[in-house]
Amino acid sequence: MLTVQLWSEEMTAQIHEKIRYQGKRMRLASCPHFPEDHPRIKETSEKDILKLAMDDKTGIIFSTACWREYIGSWSIRRGKLYLTKLEGRFQLVGKEPIFAEWFAGDLCIPRGKMISYVHSGFNSVYEQEIILTFERGVVINTETITPPVKLGMVT
Repeated sequence: MLTVQLWSEEMTAQIHEKIRYQGKRMRLASCPHFPEDHPRIKETSEKDILKLAMDDKTGIIFSTACWREYIGSWSIRRGKLYLTKLEGRFQLVGKEPIFAEWFAGDLCIPRGKMISYVHSGFNSVYEQEIILTFERGVVINTETITPPVKLGMVT
């Protein structure tokens, strides 16, 4: 079995995914996986990727600030997680959102001001974080935390 590590402690701070939660547009400081072989998810052609990479609005997706080479948009409706859009290396086919029944785990939504920037992954510290726990795409727990500022972090 081949294991690929996408994130390291020494990489550039990463662009957040997008999420609509409780009717508000927010950022998501985590990347929920999705099945690349889903019939409504397709990989963008190399020709279209080159166009996107050269565009001022989408070029950031192909920089070191976005190692995954896509930005996902998500929403939580009636306690369920939906994939609503993909930009970059992947595209969502059709206009209807996809219920993320495949997803289990935690998602982190930063809230408030950034109190400590960390030039690594999603490690910057915010005033609060909403941690949502999912099982089969359904929210099973919600917790709001105030993270401590770690020693040695630059503010």
